[in-house]
Amino acid sequence: MEKGRNAPCPCGSGKKYKKCCLKTLEPDRDSEWCRLGEAYLRLEDRLIPFTERMLRRTGLNAAYDEFLLWPEEEIDEQLLDRLAPLFASWCVFNWTYDPADVDGPLRLPPGVTPAEFFLEKQRGRLDETETELIAAISRGPFRFCEVIRCEPGRGFLLRDILTEQEVDVMEQGASRVAREGDILFCRVTPIRGMNMLFGCSNFAIPPEFKPAIIELRSWMRQACETITEAELQEYDFEIREEYLEIGRELSRIPVFCNTDGERLQIQTLHYEIDSPEQAFSKLAGLCTDESEEELRSQAELDVRGEISKLEIPWTRKGFKGRPGLQNTLLGTMAIDGGSLKVTVNSSERAATIRKEIETLLGSGARYKTTVIESTEFMMQKLRSQDPRMTHAGTEHDRLMQNPEIRAKLAEMLASFGEGWVDEKIPALGGKTPRQAVKTADGRESVEALLCSFERRAAGDRDMGEEILKAIEGVRRTLNLPGR
Repeated sequence: MEKGRNAPCPCGSGKKYKKCCLKTLEPDRDSEWCRLGEAYLRLEDRLIPFTERMLRRTGLNAAYDEFLLWPEEEIDEQLLDRLAPLFASWCVFNWTYDPADVDGPLRLPPGVTPAEFFLEKQRGRLDETETELIAAISRGPFRFCEVIRCEPGRGFLLRDILTEQEVDVMEQGASRVAREGDILFCRVTPIRGMNMLFGCSNFAIPPEFKPAIIELRSWMRQACETITEAELQEYDFEIREEYLEIGRELSRIPVFCNTDGERLQIQTLHYEIDSPEQAFSKLAGLCTDESEEELRSQAELDVRGEISKLEIPWTRKGFKGRPGLQNTLLGTMAIDGGSLKVTVNSSERAATIRKEIETLLGSGARYKTTVIESTEFMMQKLRSQDPRMTHAGTEHDRLMQNPEIRAKLAEMLASFGEGWVDEKIPALGGKTPRQAVKTADGRESVEALLCSFERRAAGDRDMGEEILKAIEGVRRTLNLPGR
């Protein structure tokens, strides 16, 4: 457990708090806001060592196990580092214990938080502000709050997703980096006519996780019509369980899949062939979007006018889940003299094309080997400034300047949006967006997903504007307000 001033700054800069946002405190030392903030930092520097002495290693381990909800599997170290500051605040102000659940005696009495015991022990040595702070923060529930409006360096308007209540919060650090739509897992403390954050996760939750929180809200409402502060405390385990699951999800290395949901793995199959011309005539039928004549016009020919070199797209009619798209690219087949090289992006497609080649070419093609590239190797190649990658980037930029290509991509994006509204989405409980918007909770969940798409579009320098137009089309289809 780290001391407050030496803890990572909640703004996410990676610096210690005392060397980052602590320096930006307003110079008006008479303001309540600054007095409360400084009093909290003084308290934190004393409360954390006190808690460590009272709990010792046995108690800290028990508290950590409970905070993590007694995990059966080992938790990623990176996630544990990210959770540490929040655990410290939860342990000091929220944790109590039953002696039956702890191995050995602790100096902390059962049923009392470390902060409450500190207040009892130090009551005559604490000033009025410190005493009031401990009383206000102790046992305050953590909650999921969506950023509705942000004033960097001053605070933000937050909406508690579970209680659906809005609250203005005065805050300096996180408000400098938070964006509208971000979700904070935090403790909001009302004190002296204002609301402050004393305990906040050091990572923002992106909006695509909001549907899962809404699902938790729906589950809680089965037991209570209105979710109040009391319910937030009662369902502390379930709320923290959702937060921890989101943290795990954000820490996982993403698994990349192709359009068929198969794990990405670049495989290149090498063959020796008797006749390039014969191979072409047999394999041309595997391309569904170009005729044999169109393909032949792109080939390099030998002195006899027969094909010597050509790349044939392996395609399939239709696009899974996207009725508006005509074809799916499954791989490429490159003929070069006496060799045939087939590149696909999954082991499943590799097995399929190998059977196709055996059937179509028979003894006219002899399998030699398969070279497999993992996604990790692919990423390393991309990071390594390979000249071929640079050339590909330049070619990409050139193509994106072509009005016809941009128009075709925009058409595909619009078609994608039209198909998406009727696609079953796991985040919506298996419902389609068109079905989900029929309820208030579903409408809110769809809005969160669209917000996530819009964020990604804002970072796309090539097609961002077209993506936003496609999303706007989805909003009109679903009768959702524009942004």
